[in-house]
Amino acid sequence: MAFTTRKSLLARVRGGDEVSWSEFYAAYKPLILLCGGDCGLTADEKEELVQQVMCEIFRKDIVGKYDPDNIPEGVTFVYDPGKGRFRHFLRKIIRNQALKIVRKRKDTSSLNDENNPIELGSEDAWNAVWDEEWYKHLLNMALVELKERVQPETYAAFEMYALHERNAEEVAKFLNISVSNIYTAKSRCISTLREIIKTLDER
Repeated sequence: MAFTTRKSLLARVRGGDEVSWSEFYAAYKPLILLCGGDCGLTADEKEELVQQVMCEIFRKDIVGKYDPDNIPEGVTFVYDPGKGRFRHFLRKIIRNQALKIVRKRKDTSSLNDENNPIELGSEDAWNAVWDEEWYKHLLNMALVELKERVQPETYAAFEMYALHERNAEEVAKFLNISVSNIYTAKSRCISTLREIIKTLDER
């Protein structure tokens, strides 16, 4: 899914517009999976979490009826802005569904202790983890938009120098530009990235 579609999706969700299952699923499945991992869920449980969260949001019981990757386009969702910030709404649903999965286990030893799962019973602990994952989600979307906004050479310089932490002289030689241009590209991209994230955030 292109970022422009996902960006439009976030704005439309906040605005109370109708969005399809496929759009929402593609945009938010990665975030739900990350949260499931933070809760110490197994791979199968994380997939279950995705389905349960989607069913709760869309008010549809699709488990065992459809392939969640190929839901009919007619399955849609409209968010009520009167409920407050969408990210808080989504945070609550993910936590509640994760709690249900953990509670229904017959053998709690299946928890993955190596992943240091958070204590779902502690709302403060969950909120801290959620905030971290949410901003990672925003950053990933913002990086894709940044790539679309700036010149390919500018993004390449930023990606290699700032994101991959390669030596400035090495990057300059590879791209056949000056070192000063590398620093300028980083500065411009960081400034633009902050603007994009601010726009995407719900504050």
